[in-house]
Amino acid sequence: MTATVLARINNLPHSQAQRHTLTVLVAAQILSGAGLAAGVTVGALLTQDMLNSTSLAGLPSAVGTAGSVLAAIAVGRISQTRGRRPGLAAGYLAGAVGSAGVIAAAVADNPILLFLALFVYGAGMSTNLQARYAGADLAAPARRARRVHRAGRHHPGRRSRSRTHRTHR
Repeated sequence: MTATVLARINNLPHSQAQRHTLTVLVAAQILSGAGLAAGVTVGALLTQDMLNSTSLAGLPSAVGTAGSVLAAIAVGRISQTRGRRPGLAAGYLAGAVGSAGVIAAAVADNPILLFLALFVYGAGMSTNLQARYAGADLAAPARRARRVHRAGRHHPGRRSRSRTHRTHR
């Protein structure tokens, strides 16, 4: 975000700032979740193509998950020391570097580079999961769980209840 956008958000009343943050967060969850899911699928297809076998097609998911575990620790530490925004930015940046590595591996037809890139790509997966907690930052303590739920329920692959069936409190 630019300084101008941050200044504008900081001048909003608390409820409007929360609503704005939640809207941006939900949009980011939808877009990044779809992209991350597609990346794992592409990784499996590339593995099958590079190795001429389906027996290791599940390996990209496992490698990405392993990278996600380590990245979760790193993103959490950055978020604790420097704030949530720098932590999430670092995690998403690492995920973007991993995705560029996947493209490079596909062009070079190099399965080892592919697995290394998918390991780094895992940072994007863990960051996307951690990002939903940003929805709770501006919420009153009694409403934090609901804010995390709102950010996460729009995650691709998850079914969400329609507005007509949701209970209002």
